[in-house]
Amino acid sequence: MKKFNNSVFLLLTIFLFSSSAMAQESNLQFYGDVRIAHIGFDTDADGIGGPNSLLRLRPGVKYLFNENHSFSGRLVYLVSKELEPLKFTIKADGNRALAYGSVSFDEFYYQFKKSDFQVKFGRFQHSVNVLSNAKRSHLKFQSNANFVHWTDGLYIKKSVTGDWYGEMVLEYQNRGNLTHPYSIPLNFQNNEHNVVGYFGVENRTRDEKNIIQKGFGLFIAPDAYSKPDGYTTYIVLDSRIAIDIPKKELLKGGSFRIVGELGQNLNTSFSDGTSAVASFGINNFAEKHEFMVELAMNDSQWLTGTAYARNTDDIEFRYKYIFSDKLNFDVRYRIRDSRNDFNPIFYSTFFRLTYSF
Repeated sequence: MKKFNNSVFLLLTIFLFSSSAMAQESNLQFYGDVRIAHIGFDTDADGIGGPNSLLRLRPGVKYLFNENHSFSGRLVYLVSKELEPLKFTIKADGNRALAYGSVSFDEFYYQFKKSDFQVKFGRFQHSVNVLSNAKRSHLKFQSNANFVHWTDGLYIKKSVTGDWYGEMVLEYQNRGNLTHPYSIPLNFQNNEHNVVGYFGVENRTRDEKNIIQKGFGLFIAPDAYSKPDGYTTYIVLDSRIAIDIPKKELLKGGSFRIVGELGQNLNTSFSDGTSAVASFGINNFAEKHEFMVELAMNDSQWLTGTAYARNTDDIEFRYKYIFSDKLNFDVRYRIRDSRNDFNPIFYSTFFRLTYSF
């Protein structure tokens, strides 16, 4: 049965590739990526040990009805070195949204888009990313190395004034099938059906001070935050900034990039609810190399970011080599120090090869 399921999935992938090849001149577009990674995580200082060697395959097709209307669908398959039996699911399927061995849709949405307005409805990817070399966020980050998350809901983006735009995400979360693994006590156990909201404003146009990103927003999860006296609303204020200093004569077309995020849980004490992440490094040196150092400090009641554990302090070193626009390799080394004296320091070493098509 396992061989049969694998054959079906292989045939489906070949079909998607073939459809793309035959439709190059039509309204169909093929997209996606293949990723091979090893994520070590243990108490040894080399950080290489751990169970997480994996393959992630994401083939997708986009159909353009016209210049404004489109539909996109993408399958995702995640499997570890244990070669788990393959199964297909529509719902979120584990504490990482998609469990190893599973096939699902991480995108399946309709989009309307014009110059100053965009709407998505369905299942899609949306992260509130900063423009660091890692391109992730402490607020919400979807589909990293060994997690696959998605948003089921509605996304609206609208130009506000000048180079600023506003965006809104309304996201459905079912109590038994969360599509994003929030940290306890943000557990959504009080209601079967939940709606989460993000409302933000953003500017990603370089200004005269070489700031390439500035923005802030509110994340709200009504009646989902478990506290000693019962459930209440989890609400955080988040802000981000990225500065890109051009040194073309020194960095061969690259730049020196400084990025920061600062967030606060507004429904707890200030000392328990703050998250701060800062990174600095060389971006796109000689169009081949990127290097960054990242520092992260997260209090016990910052509960949304999968890339950062709560109540910990992190330092991470990341290097990426860019073979081409489609192929890159990156390596990461992280030290994670829990603020709980009873927990050991954890080390993580990460290797990843990604091909996009």
